[in-house]
Amino acid sequence: MKTVAMSKTVETSSRGWTRHDTVWTLGIYGCAVGGGSLFWPVTLGAHGFWPMVLLTLLAFPVTYFPYLALARFVLAGATHGKHSGNVLDTTNEFLGPKWGRFLTATYFFTVFPVMMIYAITITNTLIDFSKTQLHIDDVSRWVVAPVSIAALMLIVRFGTNVIVRTMSMIVAPFIISIVFFGFLAAAHWNFSIVSTASQVPTIKLLSSSIWDGLPVTVFAFAFTSIVSSFVVAQKEHYGQAARTKVPRILFAATALAVSTMAFFSWSCIFALSPQELVTLKASNLTILSFLARKFDTPALAIASQLIVFTAIIKAFLAHYLATEESARSFGKNFLRLSDSTVSGKSFSWLVIISVFVITVGAAIYNLNVINLITSLFVPANVFIVYFLPLYALFKIEALAPYRRKPTNLLVLAVGLFCLASGVLSIIGKLTG
Repeated sequence: MKTVAMSKTVETSSRGWTRHDTVWTLGIYGCAVGGGSLFWPVTLGAHGFWPMVLLTLLAFPVTYFPYLALARFVLAGATHGKHSGNVLDTTNEFLGPKWGRFLTATYFFTVFPVMMIYAITITNTLIDFSKTQLHIDDVSRWVVAPVSIAALMLIVRFGTNVIVRTMSMIVAPFIISIVFFGFLAAAHWNFSIVSTASQVPTIKLLSSSIWDGLPVTVFAFAFTSIVSSFVVAQKEHYGQAARTKVPRILFAATALAVSTMAFFSWSCIFALSPQELVTLKASNLTILSFLARKFDTPALAIASQLIVFTAIIKAFLAHYLATEESARSFGKNFLRLSDSTVSGKSFSWLVIISVFVITVGAAIYNLNVINLITSLFVPANVFIVYFLPLYALFKIEALAPYRRKPTNLLVLAVGLFCLASGVLSIIGKLTG
């Protein structure tokens, strides 16, 4: 009787919107919109008005449909014993251990480059803040990088529960601050970017703009690291009703992320000239740091730095957890380490030291963030988000109803596009 009553309660709650749904919507938003999202306006406005419009319109479909396909793949996995039915369990269940090892390696090389991106971003932001707001010119990257990253790694040692609780508490204020900053920037609008609307781009120019901008758009709203945990939580909470709940929550989270970031991005872009947007792209700074430098407005400067720091810290911590988890899976699947070994303190410290050394090195060298996104993150990410679910559609009978969805063509096209862009970018760096 107790089980029946619980089942009825879950079935009833699945028909409407619940607090559980809101928590996960904010959780996905918090993972999707981070420090990397603050580079989206840089690429969005760098090629003129019409490419900006097109990339904005593409942002929702190239985010929602691929992650929906990945979520449906995880939904097909069984939950039993020690298997939670996450993405790795589902891959092993339907595609075999070889695919499981491939996914483990790909996942690791998806989340780890993001750690470097955020390390570089927080170092550049702190140096720029010191120069523009504190008027301290002699700031060494050799000091800022290790100290700031060490502080973030110290937070990590408080444990997963503290990190997740802290992140969930700051998501709602972060959304409010993004929208608030959009209104603050409105006082400085000059609309010079709109003047480029009279210059209708050729197909070649438009294609080049999308070639540069689409990979960054994919990265700006990526939440690969949370999809598996999200779907597992819905299966545990809603049972069979998770099949209808997952798309609704994903839709709400994606719509919220794209709408708030589009408003924020357009508002910031309207406050800059086309020439300044080109300078911004070359500066390796977020658009907030650039605006804080341009306008001598205390409210604008303080708000911008708070948003940057909050976004980077939130995203860095989230991706560290994903990096450590993927490192454990990597150790078990490839190095044949035991569960006790990868769960021990020694292994955790090995991951911490490795992350610290590599991210500090990247921050001191000041690697180009846009190039890292295009060359490292996006090519690895497309295998998990774009190709794996599509391949699974034709291997798993439970996914057969989704095989003829027109959106599968969009997922395939964006995946191939981003993969080609990343591969050619790598070849260009090696031959250049």
